Amino acid sequence: MKIVCLGDSFTKGFGVGEGESWFDLLGVSSPHEFINKGMNGDTSGGMLARFHQDVILEKPNYVFISGGVNDFICDAQLSAVQANIMALVHQAYENNIVPVILTEPPCEPALIRRDWVSFSDFNTVAFKLKSLQQWMLHFSSTFQINCIDLHNALSQQIKFDSKEDYYIDGLHLTVKGHRMIADIINESLVL
Repeated sequence: MKIVCLGDSFTKGFGVGEGESWFDLLGVSSPHEFINKGMNGDTSGGMLARFHQDVILEKPNYVFISGGVNDFICDAQLSAVQANIMALVHQAYENNIVPVILTEPPCEPALIRRDWVSFSDFNTVAFKLKSLQQWMLHFSSTFQINCIDLHNALSQQIKFDSKEDYYIDGLHLTVKGHRMIADIINESLVL
C-alpha cells in the first residue's frame, strides 16, 4: 500500500532529526510505503497547487492531508482553508485515491518564539486552528471521510504533561510529540 503524506512543516518534520518525525516513525513500524510531501511553510493553497505533481503522479492508494496553520499565520480566512481542504479531498477521490484528513496539533501561543510574535497574532491562529479542527471533524463525518484527530489527542495529553515536553516553539513538535503522533496514527490506521 502506498501512502503520500501531504502537508506543511508538521508533515515534513521540522525541528527534529532524520528518523525522529512521525512520518519516519510510521515508515519503520509499517509494511506500507510512505512518501513525505511535507513542505515547510506551505499553505493549503500551496498544497492544492502541487497536488497533481506531489500526489496524483505518485499514484498512491491513500493520501494523508494535513495543513492550515500557515494560512492562519498569514491571516487567511477559515473559509478559504476549508475550500482548499475540500478541493484536496475531492481531487483525491476523482483520481481514485482515498483521502485521510489529519487535524494538526494545536498552536500554543505562550510557547511561540519571541521573534515570531510580532509577525502574527498567535491567539487568533490557535482559535482558527481549533475552528478548522471542528470543521474537519464535521466535514469528515458528513461525507464519510477518514479523519484522525491529532489536535484533540495532543490537547488531551498536554493537560497531564508539560507543554514543553511536546513543543519546540509552540507550533513544531519535539521528538516526544512526534512519537505520540506516530502512535496515534498507527492505532487509527485501518488500511
